[in-house]
Amino acid sequence: MAARPSAPIFLAAGGTGGHVFPAIAVADALLLRGHSIQMVTDKRGRKLIPNRLPCLTISAASPFSGSQLSRALALVKLGFGALQVGLKMLISRPSLVIGFGGYPSASPLLMAQLLRIPAILHEQNAIMGRTNQVLAQRCKSLLISWADTAGLPASPPAHHLGLPIREAFASIERYHAKAGAQVNLLILGGSLGAQVFASLLPDAIAALPEQVRARLSVTQQACTDQHDAVASRYRALGIDAEIARFFDDVPARMARADIIISRSGASSVAEIAAAGRASILIPFPSALDDHQRANADVLLRCGGADIASEAGLSPQKLADILLPLITDEAHRIATADAARTASLGNAAAAIALHAEQITGKTAPLEAA
Repeated sequence: MAARPSAPIFLAAGGTGGHVFPAIAVADALLLRGHSIQMVTDKRGRKLIPNRLPCLTISAASPFSGSQLSRALALVKLGFGALQVGLKMLISRPSLVIGFGGYPSASPLLMAQLLRIPAILHEQNAIMGRTNQVLAQRCKSLLISWADTAGLPASPPAHHLGLPIREAFASIERYHAKAGAQVNLLILGGSLGAQVFASLLPDAIAALPEQVRARLSVTQQACTDQHDAVASRYRALGIDAEIARFFDDVPARMARADIIISRSGASSVAEIAAAGRASILIPFPSALDDHQRANADVLLRCGGADIASEAGLSPQKLADILLPLITDEAHRIATADAARTASLGNAAAAIALHAEQITGKTAPLEAA
């Protein structure tokens, strides 16, 4: 086995899955190419990173929300986080820092500039975040997930390499509908989406014609305190339903799904596109700069999804969007195929290759 390079590549990501999961995908791609890596995140993100990956947990917080005191404390935490990661960089001397957004990625990128370590930044959303707009100007290059990403700074140059996702999503086979067969509806919302969907979705399904409801099987994410009420509602409608707070096998469930209803975080949109499934996207209305609407528009423009804005969305309106996807197999197949055109394929490998181009170092691959 060939020895790995001594200088690791740092991957810094905020504490949510939307930042952390793409970083994990790129870390795995770099490991496959023989590189050593170092994850950097906060205590929330640490819970999402598998123990097999080396991880530095640093202090971080948002300096733009809350009272003046909380903002001042956030700046102190960010400063302490900079000291933590700066010390780690002085010891291990990374060859590159890759930032994936979120406040825990700010300190590593700033320390990289101070220590003259090259850095690149990956933007997940179709509207670039304000913090990333500032951080990107200190990086060698900017990597974007979607071709028409808005809010890009004048420099550095942007490269459209896609959004890294788990290989399990990319491996899902092309969608094939069976005429007259049961239609599997997968409803994913995360904690905030699940609260809204718990009442909206059962009521929308109740508004469908009875003969249409009889064809449905529902898998829905719901908060623990709403589980029994949601399950009871579907039983009253005579619908086979599986309700859970969390699913740890989402790729397999997407593979079985005919229709997906979801929020439109960047990772969710990328996973649906890679899976090639028809979807109804309901953007989170409080997302900063309405970036979830911009993410959903990526699939809308190619005919790969319908969008339902939460404001003013009634069960009947949602039922009217859902009905043709259930009853028209040809329409469902066309929508699924269109969604797949928005996926770039193996973005993680492309980003790993770009990282090598920036550093000018190609790690030796293991012998076959």
